[in-house]
Amino acid sequence: MSAASPAFAKFECYDFSGLTVGTEYSSGNTVNANFATIEFRPYQVGGVPVGSDIGGATVQQAQIAGGAAPEMEMKTLTVQIVPNKPIKRMRVQLAQNITPTGGFGESNFEVNGERRDGPSFESVNGKRLGGTEFRAKSANNTANWHVGTVELHAKPGGQINGFSVGGHTWRLDNMCIDR
Repeated sequence: MSAASPAFAKFECYDFSGLTVGTEYSSGNTVNANFATIEFRPYQVGGVPVGSDIGGATVQQAQIAGGAAPEMEMKTLTVQIVPNKPIKRMRVQLAQNITPTGGFGESNFEVNGERRDGPSFESVNGKRLGGTEFRAKSANNTANWHVGTVELHAKPGGQINGFSVGGHTWRLDNMCIDR
């Protein structure tokens, strides 16, 4: 059994509330948050970029990922989050769409340049990647959505210089960091 997550009192968060609902992004676009640069990149299956012709992100007036509206809707897209300064922890709320067969499209993860793909965001729970440990859990699964959080914790003495997450059809909200 893993230890309880620490309180997030020290976290700085970005919740997309400063973006206009309906704003669209595609691979190569960036958003400058107050503590990080967020770059939209191609989604990959087996390390090969796919879906660039249908991939994109849209600011939606929705709460599927579990935060307050708005949130970012993404299809066949990966986001790379590069903090302005190295950080110790990161947490994000995610919702991943379940396919009609009950599975997930491949999820993309990268931390400090080290990459891993998996069947769902929750599949990284307890895994180590790029000098960090993942803590992922679903909190609320409704309709066709698998909803929860992913946290990254740098190993003692380590840091997080960059983090990427991507999927076929998913939502993102409340990106929080701790220095």
